[in-house]
Amino acid sequence: MRAGRIAEAFARASSEHRAALISYIMGGDPDPVLFLEYARSIASVSDIIEIGIPFSDPIADGPVIQAASTRALSRNTRVGAVVEACGEISGIAPVVLMTYYNTVHRAGEKEFVSRMSAAGVSGLIVPDLPYEEGTSLRRECARAGVDCILLSSPSTKPERARRIAELTSGFLYVVSRYGVTGARTEMTESLASMVSSYRALSSKPVAVGFGISSPEQIRSISQTGADGIVVGSAIVSLIGKGEDPSVVSAFVSKLRDASSSV
Repeated sequence: MRAGRIAEAFARASSEHRAALISYIMGGDPDPVLFLEYARSIASVSDIIEIGIPFSDPIADGPVIQAASTRALSRNTRVGAVVEACGEISGIAPVVLMTYYNTVHRAGEKEFVSRMSAAGVSGLIVPDLPYEEGTSLRRECARAGVDCILLSSPSTKPERARRIAELTSGFLYVVSRYGVTGARTEMTESLASMVSSYRALSSKPVAVGFGISSPEQIRSISQTGADGIVVGSAIVSLIGKGEDPSVVSAFVSKLRDASSSV
């Protein structure tokens, strides 16, 4: 079962007394060939790699990831090509796809999930799909052995957070602050209590994302008890600047090294 690979990644990181590092990159950015080079290199030093499908109206993303989406779309990146590329990456690290629901709806939930599963994708994140409207998609993911990962934020009410924690599969993605994705220099002071409250709701791993950009931040977040840490904009920014894949993977490696909780 592919979904089990995500659980294995968290278990392995925990056995090494650190938070699992989930690295995000945009599919097809800056072009299909270089994307695969970056993806392979980053996956080799990450516990899980999250790959975004470029979208014309990425409402949850800040300017860095929006720019990456624009670059990928300008290269005529297609959904099918990104999903297919996952098959070349999933042998290195578990792959989680992040996309908006319009992309899934256009393909059809069953067809989209089937293609993901065939490519070896382990998980799916659809940030603009409320859990109340995601029953059929979660069902298709469960049938295909793909984790359907839900998000919760600082504004989520306790009862809703409890339900999200119950329904998520693979891990619970905790948004660390209000707003869209993007690197920040400070983390919310209440993050530790947020992580503690979510861990009390479920035995599933809790991963923190949005605004995390440096080894120093990761060291701090690791002390909150978070099981995983998601870094996106800081990595995508380096790719946007044209840094060599070896430089980007070296940065990601430093992030992973900083995730120790001891």
